[in-house]
Amino acid sequence: MASTMRELINRTAQRLSMVHGGGVQVYAEDRLQEMVQHKFDVLFDEAYWDQFTEWYEWTLDGTLGVVTTDLTDILKRLEDIQVMYIEDTLSKVTKLPSTVNPYILTGTTPIHYASKSSVTKPFKIYPATATGIIQTRVRTKPNTFELDDEVNFDEQCLVLGAAYDYAEDDGTNPAATAKLQGLFENRVSQIKKNNVKDIPLDPASYRPETFRFTPLP
Repeated sequence: MASTMRELINRTAQRLSMVHGGGVQVYAEDRLQEMVQHKFDVLFDEAYWDQFTEWYEWTLDGTLGVVTTDLTDILKRLEDIQVMYIEDTLSKVTKLPSTVNPYILTGTTPIHYASKSSVTKPFKIYPATATGIIQTRVRTKPNTFELDDEVNFDEQCLVLGAAYDYAEDDGTNPAATAKLQGLFENRVSQIKKNNVKDIPLDPASYRPETFRFTPLP
């Protein structure tokens, strides 16, 4: 069961008390809450965490280059798209390069996606006339946590990270700060390794290749 924001704040205060000595300081709840939230926000962007990432199938409208589904509560930022495929293939729909003119792309096969200024349809497919279904793995970021909200993330990462930030700002115990930093970074490394998942490559990129050598005369 995930810890609530309130529980994470209390555990961060307990960790800081161990560093500074029990009862030495009273830690401001709102400041600790901000630090836990900040640490979550930073860590969220560092990987496509399983607990926040799902596969979706979306149908293209065939005229405007958008999907027919309302994505308001699913996709909030373009960078939360991990990978996108044409339906039932390993052919990727890739992010539109900044130097490619999307308006010369034609046909009914999706080629690229790009950001769109819309809450309900935050990306656009090119060519806009593309049809069919796209299969996409997307990361969904939770809203800012309230005190009684559960935070579905590794507790040690958040507590150690927030305690490290607090201790670094405080600056009174460099040795303890360095220890918290080491514990935090080691824990982040551990959970990243546990979270790694392989995304299939395009067939051409993983087929074994054969070579024929022609001897020189």
